Amino acid sequence: LDLDCVPIDPQAPRTNGERFIHGEIYKARPDVNAVIHTHSMGVIPFGVAGVPLRPVVAQAGFLPLETPLFEAREAQQDQKERGLLVRSPKLGAYLAKKLGNAPVILMRGHGNAVVADSVRRATVRAVYTEINARVQLEAMRLSASITPMDQPELDYNTIENFDVERPWDNFRRKLRSEEHTSELQ
Repeated sequence: LDLDCVPIDPQAPRTNGERFIHGEIYKARPDVNAVIHTHSMGVIPFGVAGVPLRPVVAQAGFLPLETPLFEAREAQQDQKERGLLVRSPKLGAYLAKKLGNAPVILMRGHGNAVVADSVRRATVRAVYTEINARVQLEAMRLSASITPMDQPELDYNTIENFDVERPWDNFRRKLRSEEHTSELQ
């Protein structure tokens, strides 16, 4: 697909309806080389409940103090028919604008989009966004008052945080092990 989400090959198979998430983010963010859209069960509740997703674990120190939220209703106020899927350039552009410079955006009732400079970094971020969401939810079950990372911790996190290759290799190793186990069953 080109940046307007039009197939380069006229004989290409049918494309995903939500391709505009990717195309419009790439247009708005020249620093982004990978976009991952997930329907993460750990993340979705934060967009639905109106509870800010905040960085609570060190490995998710790439998250902003409060992860932005794409609200489809805001983007489609003038439309009689509207849904939650990002199926047009207009919705994709609105999502990209709401994302701003953040690495992750929540999508109410739909999931999230994670961006990075590489597929590996985007993958690691997607996994740790899910882990962070689950940890935050569990912490909130213990107390409504949680202690997320603050701005000085986030600033320092970019210095002390791990090399993306280590978790990437761990994820790959785990996936291969799971594939091998399922082949034996």
